[in-house]
Amino acid sequence: MRKSHVMPPASVHEMGACRPREDEKVESADGHVEVSVEDGRWPCCIVWTWLPGCTQCTAGVVGHMGIGSTGGQLWEFLGHGASQGPKGGGLGFGPVLRYLPLDPKLVRRGTWDEGIEATIKKWRGRMHGAVVSNCHSFVADCLDEMMYAGIPCWGYLSYLLAIW
Repeated sequence: MRKSHVMPPASVHEMGACRPREDEKVESADGHVEVSVEDGRWPCCIVWTWLPGCTQCTAGVVGHMGIGSTGGQLWEFLGHGASQGPKGGGLGFGPVLRYLPLDPKLVRRGTWDEGIEATIKKWRGRMHGAVVSNCHSFVADCLDEMMYAGIPCWGYLSYLLAIW
């Protein structure tokens, strides 16, 4: 697995003052959208932010997670189904502080975006269940749907180890 990237604390400017239009994409030479911290694009990444009040008390172990589509749009679970991350980047609880880029070539069922879309449909209307049905479970279910890296059953503990 790739090493995760830790972000420095974001300023107000970095958290959303200057963002590209939704349809604007920055592509690499091979046609993939590139991660852009400044623009809040996180293609094919698992992302993490803190939970105010909880993260500090748990030495940084507890936090909120989401997953980026191939275009860099973030998806997260806050309860009552999945939702897109806030306009301008970040997650519902704050800016992305850590991210782990994953290789979409390791998807073994469908495509990266189809895996996320199938999970969004499956989670429609689902309520938050603290430690059993949460943002971590949502991301793990996305990886399950796409059978990422050939692993048929992703649990949130298995990919948490990859991020830390």
